[in-house]
Formats: sequence, C-alpha cells, structure tokens
Amino acid sequence: MTGPASRRYKEIVAGITQAVEDLGEQDRARAAELSRRLVELDARMLATGEGAALTRLGVELQWEAALEVLWVESWMKLRPRPGPDPRADPADLAALVADVEDAGEALQEAVRRRRFGLPGR
Repeated sequence: MTGPASRRYKEIVAGITQAVEDLGEQDRARAAELSRRLVELDARMLATGEGAALTRLGVELQWEAALEVLWVESWMKLRPRPGPDPRADPADLAALVADVEDAGEALQEAVRRRRFGLPGR
C-alpha cells in the first residue's frame, strides 16, 4: 500500500492522532486549572465557614450580655434570641456585625443611665 490512497489514509490517521493528542493536552491543562480553582474555592469556603461561626458566636455573646444587663429590669419581658434575618444581605456582614455591637453598647449605656438616674442622651 504505497499509492495515493494509502498516503491519504496515513495523512488522515496522522491528523486524527494529532487532534487526539491536542485534545488530551487541552484536557490536562483544563484539569490543572480546575484543580487550582478547586483549591482556591475550598480555602474560601473554609474561611467563610470560620467567619460565619465567629459571627454567630459574637452575636450570641452580644445577646447574652444584653440579657445579663436587662436581668435587673424585672418589668421587661425577656424573649429568646431571634433567628437570622432571611432578608439580610451576606455582603453586608461587617455592617450588620457593627450594628449588633452598636446596639449592644447603646443598650448597656441606656441601662447604666437608667440605673443611676441620669437623663437620656
């Protein structure tokens, strides 16, 4: 088989072989890229989980501090801590945490002022 048909057959097979090798190389490069991306996303997910746990702990501590400061206010009905606001935007987490801290400080100041008979701000 040394005629034009066999030459053409060999060219076609060589082209297919090259295409398979090229696709394999592209697949390996894409797999390496996806593997790197997976490591990045895993690290972000871990950091986000840790941040969420710290935020929950911080809110729980703020709630406990509020209950402690209000314990002497016998007229006030204390309720269980409310759950998360489903409408809250997670992108605003830092602002929401700051709001919780500000509200806790304001509550403690208001109770101190009331306890010592000081006028409100």
